[in-house]
Amino acid sequence: MKLSYRGTKYDAKPTTIATYAGKVIGKYRGAELHERIAHVS
Repeated sequence: MKLSYRGTKYDAKPTTIATYAGKVIGKYRGAELHERIAHVS
């Protein structure tokens, strides 16, 4: 992804973190909210 900040152009390399759903921590507008736990390998 090409980005620029104050005239300086650079390529962004977003990192992804593998996660899995944990226990239910609440509800928001009727939908369950699950905690997200990072998968450490």
